[in-house]
Amino acid sequence: MSVKWMIEKEAFMPENLDYKRWPLVLVDGLSAEDQDRFNRRRLAVEMYLDGRVSNEYIITQTGISKDELYRFVRRCLDYDNSGKIWGYRALIPKKHLKPYIRKKIPQTDQAGLAGAFEHLLVTYPSIRETIEKLYLNRKDRSLLERFIRPKDIWKQFINACRKAGIKPTEYPLNTKNLGKRSLERYLKKIENIYFDEAVKRYGEEAARHARVTGQGVPNSPNTHRPFQTVEFDGHKIDAVFAIEFQTPDGDTVVKIMDRIWLLVIVDKASRSVLGYHVALNKEYSADDVRACIRSAILPWSGMPFTIDGLKYSETGGFPSGAIPETSWAVWDEFKYDNGKANLAKSVVEQLTKSIGCSINAGPVAVPERRGIIERLFLTLEENGYHRLPNTTGSKPSDPRRHNAEGKAIRYRISYAHLVELTEVLIANYNGTPHDGLCYLTPLEVLQQRLDPNLLRKVPENKRQEAQFLTLQVSRKVAGNIKTGRRPYILYEGATYRNEVLSRSAELIGSFLTLVVNVEDLRVIRAFLPDGSELGLLQANGKWGLVPHSLKTRKEINRLRDRKLIYFCNEDDPIEVYREYLVKKAKSTKSSCNKLERVRIEAKQIHSTVLSDANLEPIMTSQSFKPKTLATNNSSQLECPRRTKTIIY
Repeated sequence: MSVKWMIEKEAFMPENLDYKRWPLVLVDGLSAEDQDRFNRRRLAVEMYLDGRVSNEYIITQTGISKDELYRFVRRCLDYDNSGKIWGYRALIPKKHLKPYIRKKIPQTDQAGLAGAFEHLLVTYPSIRETIEKLYLNRKDRSLLERFIRPKDIWKQFINACRKAGIKPTEYPLNTKNLGKRSLERYLKKIENIYFDEAVKRYGEEAARHARVTGQGVPNSPNTHRPFQTVEFDGHKIDAVFAIEFQTPDGDTVVKIMDRIWLLVIVDKASRSVLGYHVALNKEYSADDVRACIRSAILPWSGMPFTIDGLKYSETGGFPSGAIPETSWAVWDEFKYDNGKANLAKSVVEQLTKSIGCSINAGPVAVPERRGIIERLFLTLEENGYHRLPNTTGSKPSDPRRHNAEGKAIRYRISYAHLVELTEVLIANYNGTPHDGLCYLTPLEVLQQRLDPNLLRKVPENKRQEAQFLTLQVSRKVAGNIKTGRRPYILYEGATYRNEVLSRSAELIGSFLTLVVNVEDLRVIRAFLPDGSELGLLQANGKWGLVPHSLKTRKEINRLRDRKLIYFCNEDDPIEVYREYLVKKAKSTKSSCNKLERVRIEAKQIHSTVLSDANLEPIMTSQSFKPKTLATNNSSQLECPRRTKTIIY
């Protein structure tokens, strides 16, 4: 008879007989006695599978009987719950490959109860079904409570036992705690078996995280080259801020603003923050997204601080200022979530046309795809915002959350303070060693990995117009020679014209392309249908004097349409709007944010606009031949665009 007659009889899979491919066992953690037993068992099994010696020789060399030898071979060739061969793991002393199965339920609680609960569930499948249905909240219209507590499941477990016909003298009704502890242990076992269902008991976030991570093969390749991929996201800062203003009666009032958003663009390869924007809107808008994009591209030069002791670290800064080669650099891929502001048409056009990058909107509700920027927000909160007296903490029960609004008012912690603090926090983060970068700083990693030959930049002939906050719209030239109405353009409730347009009656009825700087609507740049520049058009009346954004203009027009504010041509609409916000700011936080935005817009000076404040026409009246834009003969070529859009 063959030495391996048992293997031939039971027809084990041939590939499983190669013990060199079995899972290994680290024996260092076993006691000396168990190590000796394991090694003898392993030697016996290997000698038997090799088939070169007799069973008597194996027994003599290892001291293992023939029956034990066959049992160990069968154990090694068996499969675990995951479908993997047990191999050497089956030879570990005192290791149980299968759970204990009781054959008879005890009739008294004085006897041993090992395996009694499992035997109960096997004997009465309806009880098992009841427990799992209640704990996992499986679809059943009779379940009104979403997640039932274990103590309440135990009560229904007792009712199920009685309904199944179990007598008070039988298990589990004859035990001291009526099977409560055994049930609690079984509920923990259910969590391990039905992980995807049980995780829902711990909240939607835990369920979502389990659903999108830890399974399958990662399909997100590593990024090594700087500016290859950037991540964008918005985060509502865990702190409240105050605004101080004067009422129409002359009283000074301090009120709390709505929570403020922080928008950030970070380079995935180096983890360097390229730019940021602090948004005052209750929900950040497409204009805020474009402002963040502009911050990441325009060269950085730092800002003066009003907070005593606040300063940049010696190694900190932003790439566009600390590394000259990255000035005006743009990226190849832009990753963001599916927020409405991000997917706005103006944002998509800005990214694909002006920057020439591909867009990866990512799957819905999967922030793990942008793990670097999510971790960055946590770092900024813990190292900065959570240390402020006006912090709201990470959750309502956070002990750091103590009278945040009162402290914001008491210490007059304003939006301007937030901007300065954010500037220093992010700049210093770029210059701080990171354990994920072998303790190099993000700026050092970017400098080392940077390849100027692969770096795309905004061409020099476009940098003067590259405000990254512009919109292109088409408007019809209005006017009527019969009534003496000179040509003009109507945009967002205001009329625009310059001297050239006023004298160009032949343009009435034609459409002009307007390039609008959404940060300042005092003037807009107009182009003829053939692409020739018509020049800067100035808003009529007070609209052309006070700096204001497109968002402010739309808000004013909306209030005027609803007859909540009134003004005529001689009135300053921005001042009327500001007075309205002062009144509303006494009772609404959102009005405080809008009032602060109007203040900021009034202080902003757009050098590109003011340089043309005299509005001298590009074309003279003597020769009405549209003058085309000058072509820049710079040696720098416009880099190829990567405009593939990825939306899950």
